[in-house]
Amino acid sequence: MFLSPPSSPAYCRELTGLRALAVSIVLVQHWLQPFFPFGELGPSLFFVLSGYLVTGIIWRSGAYPGAPGAWGRRLGIFYLRRVLRIVPLYYLTLLGCALLPLATVREHPVWFLLPTANLLIYKSHGWGDGIGHLWTIAVELQFYLLWPWLLAGLGRRLMPLLLVVAAGWAFRGVWAALVRPDMVHLLLPSNLDLFALGAVLCQAQGRAWLSRVAQGRYVLLAWLCWAALRLWTGPGGWTSSQVLAQSIGLALADGLTIGWLLHNPGAGRRLGLVHPVVQWVGQRSYSLYLYHLPLLVFWQRLVYHFSESAEQRRFFMQPLMLLLLLVPVLALLSALSWRWVESPLARFKNRFSIE
Repeated sequence: MFLSPPSSPAYCRELTGLRALAVSIVLVQHWLQPFFPFGELGPSLFFVLSGYLVTGIIWRSGAYPGAPGAWGRRLGIFYLRRVLRIVPLYYLTLLGCALLPLATVREHPVWFLLPTANLLIYKSHGWGDGIGHLWTIAVELQFYLLWPWLLAGLGRRLMPLLLVVAAGWAFRGVWAALVRPDMVHLLLPSNLDLFALGAVLCQAQGRAWLSRVAQGRYVLLAWLCWAALRLWTGPGGWTSSQVLAQSIGLALADGLTIGWLLHNPGAGRRLGLVHPVVQWVGQRSYSLYLYHLPLLVFWQRLVYHFSESAEQRRFFMQPLMLLLLLVPVLALLSALSWRWVESPLARFKNRFSIE
C-alpha cells in the first residue's frame, strides 16, 4: 500500500501523485458525501499499488520461501519493514480513537490491535463511528502476511497471477450469491484480484502488449464503464451480479490507470501528479488517511456540544466549512506525524537491508 522511499528502484513520482489522488477521493467521499458514490475507488487504487510495489520488493530481494540463499532472514526483514511502516502510526491512531473516545475501539480493542478490523466490521454489519476506514489497514496487513508465501507457489509467471485475479472475482460473486452481497469487499479474498493485478503490472512492465493495452483511451473507457456499473447498483441493496460486475470494472480501471502511468510518465506530469503540492500529499497519504475520519467525528462532537441551534450545526457541518476548517488541521496533523513519527521510523527501518 505504501510507496518505497525515493532511493528504491520501484519508486515512481507519478504513483506518489496517484496516492494523493486516491486519498483525496476517500476524504471527499467521507467528508462531503457527494452525489456520485465513489465507494471503493480510493482503497482499490491503494491495493493495486500495493500489489505492484510489494511484488517487486519480494522478487528483487528474494524474500519468499524457497528463494536462493537465506530466504528466511530476508522474509523476516520484509515483515519487519512492513510492520515498522504501518503498525506504529496505526496504533497511535487507535490510541487517539480510544481517547476521543470512539465506542467501537473501546468495546472491541483486540479486533483492532490484531489485523482483523475488517472482520469485525463485516461481522457487526456496521461501520462504527470514525473507524470504518480501518478495514483497509487490516486487509493490507493480511495481504503482507500471505503474499510472499503465495508468490513462492505461483512463480514468476503471468498465468497463475491472472488465475488469482479470476479467483478474487469468483469469490466475490459466489460469496455475494450464497452468503450476502453487501460488504463482501471487506474480506481479503475479495481483494486478491486487486493485489494480483498489481503483481501482473510488476511482472509485465516493459512488455509490448501492456504498452498497447495501457493507453489513455482505454483508461478513459474503463472508468466510464465503471461509472455506469456503479450507477447501476443504485442506492439500494446490491445483487450478486452487481457486486461481480462492479468489482471487475473497478479492478480493470485501476490496473489500466496504473499501467498507463508506468508506461507514459509524461501523462502523469500533464495531469499534475508530480506537482510539489500533490507529491507532499502523496508522501503523507497514510497519515492523512488514518486521521481524516476520527478528525471528522471530533469536529462533529465539538459542533454539537457548543452549537445550540440546528441552524448553527448545519452551518458548521456544511461541506464548504468542513473544507475550510478541517483541511488545514488535517494537513498540520499529517505534517507533524511525518516529522516526528514517519520520518524517524523510515530512517530506522532503512537500517534493515533486505536486498
